[in-house]
Amino acid sequence: MSSQTITTDKLKAYNYSRYENVDDYLCNLKGEKFLEYRKRWKAASSMEKEFDFPVFLVFETMFKCNLKCIMCYHSNSNKSAYDYDGRLPTEAFERIMKECSGRYSPSLTIGGTSEPLLDVRLPDMLALARDSGFMDTMINTNATLLSESISRKLIKSGLTRIRIGFDGATAETYEKIRIGASFHRVKDNILNFIKIRNKMGSRFPIVRVSCVHLSENDKEIQDFITFWKPHADYVSIQRYKPHEFTEDRERDKMGAGKRVIGNVKCSQPFERLYIRGNGDVHACCSMVYGPRVGSIFNSSVSDIWNSEKMKQLRWQLKNGTLDKIPTCKACMIQTYGAV
Repeated sequence: MSSQTITTDKLKAYNYSRYENVDDYLCNLKGEKFLEYRKRWKAASSMEKEFDFPVFLVFETMFKCNLKCIMCYHSNSNKSAYDYDGRLPTEAFERIMKECSGRYSPSLTIGGTSEPLLDVRLPDMLALARDSGFMDTMINTNATLLSESISRKLIKSGLTRIRIGFDGATAETYEKIRIGASFHRVKDNILNFIKIRNKMGSRFPIVRVSCVHLSENDKEIQDFITFWKPHADYVSIQRYKPHEFTEDRERDKMGAGKRVIGNVKCSQPFERLYIRGNGDVHACCSMVYGPRVGSIFNSSVSDIWNSEKMKQLRWQLKNGTLDKIPTCKACMIQTYGAV
C-alpha cells in the first residue's frame, strides 16, 4: 500500500487550483467578516492567540461508511473499539447551533471519519449552520450517493466547499482501492454535480477532487490531474498516513518520509473541537482514539473549550514537544508530518 516513487514536495507540486488564492477568492465573495475569520484562523493555527471559542467544529454525526477503502479504518476489523451505534441527536446539533449563533464560530465540517451523505439530515444541518452564522461549511465525501436530488439540496444549503475522494484514473485501480464503489458511476456523479451547480448559477460549493497517493495508483497520478483539472476547482494529491489501527503497520516503508516526532507543533487544539455522534468530544481528529475532553450531552461547547483539560493540553503544546503528551505520540501527523 505504500509508495516510494513520489516525494512529498512532488505531491505538493501536483496540486492545482483554479484560483490563485482560494481564501482571497472567498473573501472577495463573502466580504469583511470572512476576511476576519481567516485572520482569526491564522492566529489560532500559529498559536499566537488563544480564543475563548473554537474557530472550527468537526461533526461526526455517525460512525458509518458505505465503502471499505483499503487505506481506511472502516475496512479494518479492529475498528470496533472506536465504533458506536446511533447518530448525533438532532436536538443536540440544534442546541450547539443555537450556542454558536451567539458566539464567533465561523466554520464547520460534517462527516469526520464517516460518509456524510449517509445522514439524510445533512442538507438541513448545513442550512441550519448557515443560518446560525457559519460562513465556511464543508464536507468530505466519496460521492457514491451524490445524486441529482442530493446535489441540488447541498447547493441550496449554502455549502461552501465539497471535498471528494477519487483515488484512481482507471476503473481497475479505483475499484481496487475504493472497494464497493463504481468508477464510472462516481465519476458521473461528480461531473453532474459540477454541471448542476453551474446551471443553478451558484459559485458554491468549491469542488475539490483529491487522490490519496498509494502504490496502487502511483502510475496514474498525472492522468488523474490531467482529467480533473478542466472540471474541478481544486485538484490535490494527498500523502497516505496510516491511522492508529490500520492493519498496514509497516510505517517505515511508507512514502511519507522520516519520523518527525518532537519537531512538530500541533495547532488543532487551538482551532477546533471534534464532536462525535455518541456525544464524545475530542481536541482533534487523531485524539478520537485517545481520551475525550468532554461530552456534548452534558456540557456546552464553551465549557468544554475552556475546560482545564483543554487548557492543559494547549499549555503542553505551546511549552513542550508532542512526544511528551501520551495521546499525541501515536498521532499520524506527529509521526509523518503534514502535507
